[in-house]
Amino acid sequence: MATVEPKSLYAVSPAEPQMTYFQVAIAQGAFADSADANGGRVSPCVANDFATKPTTLAESLKVSRGALRFKMMMESIGIRSNFKVHNIVTTYASDAGDSPITNLAFGLVFENPDFIPTTGTSIDGSSTGTKAEYIADKIGEALNTTRTENMTVFDPTSGQGLISNDAVTAGPVSGNTGTIRDAISVTEVSAFAPNTSGQLATDNSLTYSAE
Repeated sequence: MATVEPKSLYAVSPAEPQMTYFQVAIAQGAFADSADANGGRVSPCVANDFATKPTTLAESLKVSRGALRFKMMMESIGIRSNFKVHNIVTTYASDAGDSPITNLAFGLVFENPDFIPTTGTSIDGSSTGTKAEYIADKIGEALNTTRTENMTVFDPTSGQGLISNDAVTAGPVSGNTGTIRDAISVTEVSAFAPNTSGQLATDNSLTYSAE
């Protein structure tokens, strides 16, 4: 049996570009759902995405903190390589804004997988040995960080016009770094890579992380 690659018609090798696909899952049942800076978990959803919007400003701020953490997470993941997010799936008990997210899953397609290191140190002190583990570590760092940003917040309080501009502070989703790291699962989808040996390039990934 032989494999014939369709290079002539398309004037490009099927090996280009050699992107890499990872599936990410974050189980958030152990993350804080309090009304302080640690609550809100992490989610790409904002108040307008829910069928029933948050009923109090405190609940709305949780949603805003979750969205801020998602932004922080994307920034942390993108330090080394450009990427695209695919197939976001959020799991809530209901579609009401007062309901906390319990699970978040999404796909990441990296344009330059060789730019992703294979070693580093996680927030819980464990060592990183693969690209998937490095990505999980960067997610963990974002969820263990405190940041304050001015955000547009849905405000159900009377007289606020439903929208206010507030300084929102998002702190670590848990006081235990092990809890944060254990909640994050990242898996490389090997079938997304080229399928023949002639298409596979040498893995020149960095063996250290400077962050």
